[in-house]
Amino acid sequence: MQVAEKSRTTDAAQQNGGTRFHIRQVDAADSVGIDRTTELHMELLAFGPMAQFGDRVIRDTIYVSALQDKLLEVAIAEIDGRPAGFIAYSLKPHDFHSLLIRNHLLKAVWVMALALITNPTRLRHIPRALKVIFSRDELPGSAKNIKTEVVCFGVRPEYLTPAFVKETGLRVGVRLLDHAFAYFRQHGFDRTRMIVDADNTRALLFYQSLGADLTACMFGGIPSYIVEIDLDAL
Repeated sequence: MQVAEKSRTTDAAQQNGGTRFHIRQVDAADSVGIDRTTELHMELLAFGPMAQFGDRVIRDTIYVSALQDKLLEVAIAEIDGRPAGFIAYSLKPHDFHSLLIRNHLLKAVWVMALALITNPTRLRHIPRALKVIFSRDELPGSAKNIKTEVVCFGVRPEYLTPAFVKETGLRVGVRLLDHAFAYFRQHGFDRTRMIVDADNTRALLFYQSLGADLTACMFGGIPSYIVEIDLDAL
């Protein structure tokens, strides 16, 4: 898939039912796109360590700041104008968290303080969040040498059903990954990685179907798998 440097979008009018598919690249000035990304993140990845602190932490301290600093790329899949899934990916997988904290410390402290004041029970999630931030430099094997990562990725369940795929011919997750992988290739990289909770069986089976290699590890204090994908083999 060819991807333009400035504006990376993908459109396809599907023959089955006329379904329209579009990948919307989100930038720091796209407040609607950031809001939709935050909504999708909280809906699909609410179990994640940072989502435990609420949508404002996800929006303001992760997506807004990371897009401003170009530490993350974010894209949304839209079907007939409705957000169907999203992907966040990075060329700085080892240190984007630490760079965010360093560059936006006061903002991060303020937003986090508000999250804890409004819901003090969130305090119990701080240890795992800190482990996640500092675990990326401790990954085993070849994963620590990979310079790209799919950081967050999710698709709404109604667009994953066999009935939807049969009707439209769309595999939304594959299209989002292809979009990110094209960006990595464009920048000269031939491998990428993801970190997936060990109990996320559906995601692990999906990545295996793409030919990924899985390596068990501990990440953020919980059993996980490093998913490595050879982009040249796809």
